[in-house]
Amino acid sequence: MSAKPSFRDNVDENIKEEFMTVTLSISEMLKAEGKTVRPFLSGIPYFSQLPAEKKLNVLQQVRFYQELCQSHISEGYKINDNLSFTWRAFRKLGLTPSSDLFNYVEKEDIVEIYSKDQIQLFRNFNFFDCCSYTLEELHTLEWWTLFERDAQYNQMILDEALKAISGDVHETFEPNVPWHPLREARSAEKLTMHMGIRRMAPVYKNKRVEGLVVLERATVLNKE
Repeated sequence: MSAKPSFRDNVDENIKEEFMTVTLSISEMLKAEGKTVRPFLSGIPYFSQLPAEKKLNVLQQVRFYQELCQSHISEGYKINDNLSFTWRAFRKLGLTPSSDLFNYVEKEDIVEIYSKDQIQLFRNFNFFDCCSYTLEELHTLEWWTLFERDAQYNQMILDEALKAISGDVHETFEPNVPWHPLREARSAEKLTMHMGIRRMAPVYKNKRVEGLVVLERATVLNKE
């Protein structure tokens, strides 16, 4: 006779089911606006391997996106409306952009918000126009293991980001980082893209710098 599932096993199974439900919901909302984003891999292998606390953290992250999309759509906006969707993300995160940021946000931009600790708090869905990772992979694997670029560009980006995080710069600026190749390191498709960072800016909470926002452009070059 097989052992009866424990309370912990039941809780874990419920968390996995909710993760799949939430990511499927996000995928369907994006599909309705013409974007193809896979929710998870078969068997959700990466999510399943996470410790319990990490599973809950990841579930909270995807719930954030689900609620953000649902509230945006319910008020008659499009998820593809870059300006309004990014502004809603700032509000939901309790962060304030630099005063001039939205003078520079354009509909084609990939918008990413990071904390001072390099934790990605938000990415808009333009990101998926040049990315083949699933929502599961993006939320369970460390972001710096997902992509590869030459070390010189990594250092340039860190140096420029420090200008925003340190408080030396108070508005948006054009970082000194040239366009460069960026490769998917762990995906099946191994997409390679040409990446450019248009602008960076600090973000604030209670008038203190809490991170930075990055405006990017990317073009897929090839599939290996």
